[in-house]
Amino acid sequence: MEYDSHNNDDNNKRIPVNEIRDVQVSEKEKSFVLSMDLPGVKEQNVDIKEQNFVLTIEALRKSGDTNVCKFYRQFSLDKKSIQPEGIHASLSDGVLTVHIPKRPEPQTLDVTPTSSDPPTEDDVENVFFRLDMPGVKLSDLKVQVKGDEMFISAERKKGNSTSSIKRMFTVDDTKLDVAKAKAYLSDGVLALTAPPTKKALAEESGKENKDGPLATKTDNAMSHCSIPINTKEATAQK
Repeated sequence: MEYDSHNNDDNNKRIPVNEIRDVQVSEKEKSFVLSMDLPGVKEQNVDIKEQNFVLTIEALRKSGDTNVCKFYRQFSLDKKSIQPEGIHASLSDGVLTVHIPKRPEPQTLDVTPTSSDPPTEDDVENVFFRLDMPGVKLSDLKVQVKGDEMFISAERKKGNSTSSIKRMFTVDDTKLDVAKAKAYLSDGVLALTAPPTKKALAEESGKENKDGPLATKTDNAMSHCSIPINTKEATAQK
């Protein structure tokens, strides 16, 4: 049996750590739901965090001022399937329920290129990709984004011959808001830009939740911080 470094107030002994093994997983239309037993645990002693698509649940069972045991479990989340910003939880009658929203099916979006230089480094947008495309006209260039994938297709016309250019690559959409991507074609060089996500901005500025482990954040940057929880029965989600 594992033990935690928490000290009991009465006897300064380490407390046992129990892995949460009996977890019920169900799938709804718009979310995944985790349900697990945490008998004897109060809301203020539950800590739920998501960071880098790893969900960590820690709970402390107490008897008066004495720590009895600790519950612990981690879950790896599928980046392409879930949306960590909307994770929330409820605790009722010793049962913890965690709702993990599904990521919506990405739509294919057209990015209309412009014939100008990309923003400078002082602008909020980040140049995340450059591609030399000499001889390509703006009218022969097509840029699309779907989820975390970017698609580039173009034709270079030279006399009576035409050559095709096709590229596909993935972007870290936890750091860049690729749905707001822009394309710039200037002097035969294609530059793609996108603003940082709220999560990336929060990590960059070193923001932390200062209001306790279960406080609700006022913004939507739920990743890299604690998940809000309440003791009321959660409304069933489709």
